[in-house]
Amino acid sequence: MDSPDRPLVNGYWKYPTYVSADPVKLSASAENVNVNHSDNTSTQNLIMPHRKRESVMDTRNLGYRLRMRKELIGRRTRVSDMAFLLAIFGIVIVIIDTECQFAKAYESTSTISVYLRVITSVMTIGLLVSIVLYHAIGIKLRLVSQGLTNWKLVTTWKDFLKLGTELLVCSIHPFPFSTSAELPMYVTSVDEMHAFTVQTLPLNSILTILMFMRIYLLMRFLVVHSALFCDTTVQSLSAMSNVNINAQFVFKALMTQMPGCCLITIMALVLIVNSYSVRMCEYYTLEAHRGTFFMQAIWMTCVTFLTLGYGDVVPRTTCGRVFAIWTGMIGVGLMALCVAVLTRKLEQTRGEKYVHTFVQQIKMDKVYKNSAARVVTEFLILSRLRRQGVDPSEDRFIVHKRRLLHAVRKMSHARYLRTQVGESLIGPVEVIKNVNEVFDVIEKLRDDQDVVKARMRSMEDMMTSMHEQLRDIKTLVAANRTALAESDANSTRAQIEVTTSSSDS
Repeated sequence: MDSPDRPLVNGYWKYPTYVSADPVKLSASAENVNVNHSDNTSTQNLIMPHRKRESVMDTRNLGYRLRMRKELIGRRTRVSDMAFLLAIFGIVIVIIDTECQFAKAYESTSTISVYLRVITSVMTIGLLVSIVLYHAIGIKLRLVSQGLTNWKLVTTWKDFLKLGTELLVCSIHPFPFSTSAELPMYVTSVDEMHAFTVQTLPLNSILTILMFMRIYLLMRFLVVHSALFCDTTVQSLSAMSNVNINAQFVFKALMTQMPGCCLITIMALVLIVNSYSVRMCEYYTLEAHRGTFFMQAIWMTCVTFLTLGYGDVVPRTTCGRVFAIWTGMIGVGLMALCVAVLTRKLEQTRGEKYVHTFVQQIKMDKVYKNSAARVVTEFLILSRLRRQGVDPSEDRFIVHKRRLLHAVRKMSHARYLRTQVGESLIGPVEVIKNVNEVFDVIEKLRDDQDVVKARMRSMEDMMTSMHEQLRDIKTLVAANRTALAESDANSTRAQIEVTTSSSDS
């Protein structure tokens, strides 16, 4: 069976097909061609004659485009994995360096700290190269998918803006050699006045916090490894339906399949990153309890995330307050997602709603029938008491009358509830079903009208024919009458002549 992961050959050099890339089978052809190739090099150049290579390597060739598309997707996945690993390792190394400095293991000017920051810079350079390669492969993939050769036809200013933004975000890291740079920042006092004072924070600490923006590569890592992104069938369906398989699509799919895991992961990530960032912002302004402030930062982040705001722990620096505001905004959004997920999970499906409504209707029918039977029973008892001459003011008569009224009210209420349950079952499917039934009734009426019209036409034709026959009969009767009158006149004339002749004689 043809497969896009096999190289293209061409038996008649006109219709390309896929064959096995086994080096044993291709050795005979490889001896006739003096070409240096690696494992990733296509074996087309070993099979095809030189004059026919350009026609098969043309981007208009469907087989070549499919094979190149698969190779580019695999290459882009590997580049994305490399970028993600470089970003995570860079963040981990910077955190280790910062924690060692906080623990007084060494100073920021020590050799070990410089080496760690240099390694972070090297990883940052590798990360920037990986991002450029990722976008370059993406452009090649669009060229192959659309059958074009000029990269300017598939790129816009948005692509360059996205590339520049990613390079700017991923290039942020602590300076390897300059550690004396500081950033002035407003800090509130701990007294009742809460006056602002200007203090300085190391610039490398701010850059360390900003390095957490590289976590966006986690979503790209999930996208390129998602089954929705790698499956050829899904890609074909998305192309036919004009649906872009991107991070937003994958996130919606994950929220549909496992919303609990997604929300817990996002919450844990926000809690850890924002707590550590607040701790970094507030560390240099604390006079005491620096070592235990991380737990206070976690508590403050949780309280802010849940929009509680007890006020027992508050950030003093502008940097910490910015992260507190950001945490509150993320908390509001995630709480809204939690409510939406819970609402969707607690909502009954259409089948469950049908079963529940059917059970409720049966229950209401039983209540209605029992109430109706109770009404009849009490009415018969009251009729018997009247025949027995019981006074309506007696307690026995009043008790049965009260039961009768209660049964009537209960029957009316059960009928009302049964109607309400039936109306609550109406949904889009029921509306469509009713519309189809109305359409069928209208079609039947139209058919009946056509039959009636045909019968009326036949009756008109019959009446017309009857009118013509009656007119013919009238004509015949008139002709007979004329003939009879003439015969009578002739006979009378003959008799007169006979009488005249006899009298003459």
